[in-house]
Amino acid sequence: MAQVTSSNNEHHAPDENNYMDEHRYYVDKEEEPQEGNEMQEEEEGEEVDFIDFRNLNSQDAWPLYRYRWWMREYFAEFLGTFFLVSFGDGVGATMLFHAGSTASYQTDSNYVGVTMGWGVGLTIALYITMGISGGHLNPAVTLANCISGAFPWKKAPGFIFAQIFGGFVGAANVYALFRPYLDEGEKNLQAGETMTSKYGGLFCTYPSVPNGYAVWSELFNTMALLMGILGINDDRMTPAINFKPVAVGLLVFCIGITTGVNSGYAINPARDLGPRMFSAVLWGSEPFTSHHYYFWIPMFCPIFGAVLGVFLYAIFIIPKGA
Repeated sequence: MAQVTSSNNEHHAPDENNYMDEHRYYVDKEEEPQEGNEMQEEEEGEEVDFIDFRNLNSQDAWPLYRYRWWMREYFAEFLGTFFLVSFGDGVGATMLFHAGSTASYQTDSNYVGVTMGWGVGLTIALYITMGISGGHLNPAVTLANCISGAFPWKKAPGFIFAQIFGGFVGAANVYALFRPYLDEGEKNLQAGETMTSKYGGLFCTYPSVPNGYAVWSELFNTMALLMGILGINDDRMTPAINFKPVAVGLLVFCIGITTGVNSGYAINPARDLGPRMFSAVLWGSEPFTSHHYYFWIPMFCPIFGAVLGVFLYAIFIIPKGA
């Protein structure tokens, strides 16, 4: 265990390979009294009219505080995917409802604006999470890293659950924000229309081509995504570290604006499955049965595309000094 010296009241850095050392180090560090604090102890009997914020970070202040350290990566993946879906689905809803269109999101919304929204949303989500969990935000990215040996398999189930649940809650957030518009749209459905056929694209992806073409679209787009991510994050390529999230966001924008229209470029099972589950809660099983049971394509094809991208990068991209 890392020890705290009493002579100079300083902490020794924890052994980075020892979780218990690391945990104790940060808990002790956060609870250490601050020297020279201007807020002095009130005299007995004197009325206190302020909140002492010094102890709000103490593990005694919050019942679940002691668990936050080892759960931080999973919380980061949940929150990152939550914001990604909130921004991405939100821009689609904004383009649809504020344009006053009566057609579906997938046919008449401003596609450039939607793809830009997803790219910028991903950039923000990465800035929030990259320093904590690595910013996977995508089961395909997590599994591809596991298969390549860059990420431990034992963390994969927790990461994937956090990502899908984050997508589900993000879709619920968009529904709550735009519910008046959706309720009004439901009242104005025409004969033969359903909420899924008209508004389902706000939450998850549906193809504009036969499913066979959509399979290749998801494979290719996710392969391009992973190869781009690897190149951006490869230290041997001397990247501009501070601009990694921006570069990945631009990569997603590029994929969406060029080859994404055929399948809706899910390229992320969490971005599609979580919101699809939420839309099924709202409107029944149609989100899973629509377009000849299309749901399995954005669920599985991105995983194979991600693995293919990692494989091709490892085989053909050889940075100088590798």
